[in-house]
Amino acid sequence: MKFTIPKFTIHNYIPWDSNKNIGVSYNKILNLVDEDDWVCFLDGDAVHTSPFFGSRLEEVIVNNSDYSMFTCITNRIGCPYQIAQGVNQISDDQKYHREFGEKVWNSYKTQVVDITKLQLLSGVLILIQKKAWSKVGGFKETGMLGVDNDIHTKFKNSGFKVGLMKGIYVQHWYRGGNINNKKHLL
Repeated sequence: MKFTIPKFTIHNYIPWDSNKNIGVSYNKILNLVDEDDWVCFLDGDAVHTSPFFGSRLEEVIVNNSDYSMFTCITNRIGCPYQIAQGVNQISDDQKYHREFGEKVWNSYKTQVVDITKLQLLSGVLILIQKKAWSKVGGFKETGMLGVDNDIHTKFKNSGFKVGLMKGIYVQHWYRGGNINNKKHLL
């Protein structure tokens, strides 16, 4: 397979807003990038498990050009289809997660599952195309919760495809495994 250099840049960003209005942070960054660019938003309690994450994200975008937004698989998350099959969900060993992430990449590479019409994604990682974001009206700017679900709905309702990257895995602290602890979000 020949890989051509894409005509876009992927900007990686960990969003935060002092007023706990994360949509504001997402939108500010997207307003700064070129129309053909993509932004990869990663939760502050998550980590890429490969030093090759940038080139791998490029490969996914290039090989799945009919998609305008992606998410990934992880160890802990509220959306069941984003939990990696066979992962040790309680382990916080980063070496384990790096090795697991490599196995996932080697098994699935750039494969994507269409989740446009499935349960709304959890936004541990949102890889979004600026062109499409501009057309749907951006992220809602009301708090920390539900912003990921809202953008997924906007994409679905506007005819843009949303994909789950089967080969991209991130380790997610996700409230230390206590999914009911939302103190930092409220």
